[in-house]
Amino acid sequence: MTVDHRTPEDLAPPPAELRARELAALLARSHNIPADVHRLPSGKIVISVYYGLVARLDDACRFWWIVPISADRDRPLWTSAATPVAAAIRIAGHYRELRARPLAHLIHGGYLLTDVLMEHHEAAAPL
Repeated sequence: MTVDHRTPEDLAPPPAELRARELAALLARSHNIPADVHRLPSGKIVISVYYGLVARLDDACRFWWIVPISADRDRPLWTSAATPVAAAIRIAGHYRELRARPLAHLIHGGYLLTDVLMEHHEAAAPL
């Protein structure tokens, strides 16, 4: 029989995951927006909000996501927020904007969670 010598601190989620969960909870509670938190095999954390709206956390626990294409801008734009509250407010606006668009358009031209996963796997094991 083996003994697990890990401490409760070893089993606790990393700070980035806690911040991501905080963002997901704020989106749900304050904006009625469902979001899923995912930990990649590398340990990086992503928050899937909607088609074309996936946020990431960097090493400093800052939130990053791609702002959808709009009438004023013909290409996506990376943006960020330092706190879960600021990220939730801004992401909620982008979510409403995306929900107003046809789903087929978003799937064709959006940045999806699968894109994040593919980038991760390609970087980890290039072909």
